[in-house]
Amino acid sequence: MTLSPATQAILDRCADGDAPEAARQWESLAAEAVLRHGGPTDAEALLPLFLSAPAAHEALIPVLARHGDRPLAARLLEATVEGGRLREDVPSGVLHAVGRLGYTPATPLLWEHVDSSYDVSKDACLGLLHLPCEELRGPIAEALEKHEGSALFPEFLPVLAPKTEDPAWLERLVAWGEDAASVDCNGGLILGVSLYGDPARAAFTRLLWDTHWEACGTGTGSALWTYAGTRVLGLGLPELYADLRARLQASADRNGQWEALRSLITLARLRCADVWTGVRAAEVQPESCDALYSALFTSAVDDGDTLTEVADQVFGGDDHLSDEVFHLEAALRTAAAHEWALRAAASR
Repeated sequence: MTLSPATQAILDRCADGDAPEAARQWESLAAEAVLRHGGPTDAEALLPLFLSAPAAHEALIPVLARHGDRPLAARLLEATVEGGRLREDVPSGVLHAVGRLGYTPATPLLWEHVDSSYDVSKDACLGLLHLPCEELRGPIAEALEKHEGSALFPEFLPVLAPKTEDPAWLERLVAWGEDAASVDCNGGLILGVSLYGDPARAAFTRLLWDTHWEACGTGTGSALWTYAGTRVLGLGLPELYADLRARLQASADRNGQWEALRSLITLARLRCADVWTGVRAAEVQPESCDALYSALFTSAVDDGDTLTEVADQVFGGDDHLSDEVFHLEAALRTAAAHEWALRAAASR
């Protein structure tokens, strides 16, 4: 397999040394193209560049995590760990990457980093999420029990609850989020609930629309993990939109209606952007942007239930929120056209 043009461009620009600070943003854009459309050859070619200056080339980590393999993970870990800890100049995303690549020898290292700063802990937990963790069932349960009922805690520790193989943790996570957890610290609880699969669908859908959870809060970062949870559970946005319309008709709570509609818009924007969560279980094929555009803006025209019309009813004269819907519609049209262009190019 040949290198993608974006990978070749990254290598060419860095041929004379590390990319200057002004080029970092460009590299992140090129790396996103490789993430979406690259493959194993790209990961192999970009690994030496990343290792030459890890902090300067942090944008390459998702490419390594998605397109690499276990031998690549072994080399990545060997070059970035000293004395049983990640080197100070190495971004913590490496922890997530080696776990996502299924490199089980990294398990003790990742567990050592769980009780660390926010980013390090998050990446360690998300890495462990992709590993068996059989030897950690007891320690994970003990750590969860230690923090259960706290407002603030290592935010992504709850994603490891399924590793305990104790189904009771599903309801315990839900109760934790409802009774105690700060909305600034519940992203891991939300994702953790979704990872219980079908038994969690009802609880997850309930918390999605519950204003207490602020599950789609963009300021707290929870929205990304709620979106990942919908993907893990296979909750398509057309399905959620139908559920939302039913809820709007059944409830007279204007604040609840407002928050629920904002949540749906936020999830749709994340789908339109096709954000990468790094959670393998969330990488099921979502509905196409064409299908989503149809569900939100054309299919319900006869019933007066397009998202634009629903937003007018709920938001009233709030021009800012109406503009959000307008921009979402335009973005979905563009994304749908891009998808069709990719299909046409692939068929040649």
